[in-house]
Amino acid sequence: MITIEDIYNIDNTDFYTFHESIRVQKGDWDYYYREIDYPESDSISWSDLNPVYSPLKSGVVTLQMIKDQLENTDIFLISKYMQYGDYDHSCMVERSNYKLFLEDYGEKPGIFRIYGGYGSSGIAISVKMLLNPDNEEIAESIIELLNGLNDYPVIDDEDMSNMEYEAFLEALDSWAIRECSDLLSKQFLVDVYDFNEDKLKEVLLESDRNLNYPSYMIESGGICYIDTKQLVSHVSLVDYFACLIDFELKGDLS
Repeated sequence: MITIEDIYNIDNTDFYTFHESIRVQKGDWDYYYREIDYPESDSISWSDLNPVYSPLKSGVVTLQMIKDQLENTDIFLISKYMQYGDYDHSCMVERSNYKLFLEDYGEKPGIFRIYGGYGSSGIAISVKMLLNPDNEEIAESIIELLNGLNDYPVIDDEDMSNMEYEAFLEALDSWAIRECSDLLSKQFLVDVYDFNEDKLKEVLLESDRNLNYPSYMIESGGICYIDTKQLVSHVSLVDYFACLIDFELKGDLS
């Protein structure tokens, strides 16, 4: 049986309460606000979550505080390993964990998607749901997963790797193909007026596969950085010229 001690002892998680004002239509033109302390939909805003507050100077939230809070309202558990935004220190680890967790548990009662500004996302898990004996099998599975993330922070390496590669492909399409073409045009002394982006993308992907290590990495905020100089290092003159549509040689390449 799951106990509150089991939940309290999970590292790298935070406890929050929920409070929201709901606008309710009373008549054709008349409205009033109703206060609720439990979400009515499966998506909730960060602005409606409040950290369980400790009056202690250390800021430590004690087990007794959690027990006292649960007597009045539910508490929501949020794992740092499934929380991310555009301008934080997260990478693809948190994004992959978030996606996989929702695939397995997203439709279960007591599981909520968190949204906020600048791409802020996370998952809130109802503590009362975890303590409910009717949910013991699901609760044990979730707690085992959360504890496991403290030993190794990735749910599935392959999924995370696939998401990183997808981000690499998106960055290629967004800006890196054109930047690589600029580098190659300078290297091979040619003015390029038009080129086939699809062909050059294939050439660049082949070049990436021939490198000793990937030419890209995921930075904070989930942004993909591509070392374009490294990426073009295995592109030959013949391969590049096969991608050009309209160009002019600057000098003698013989």
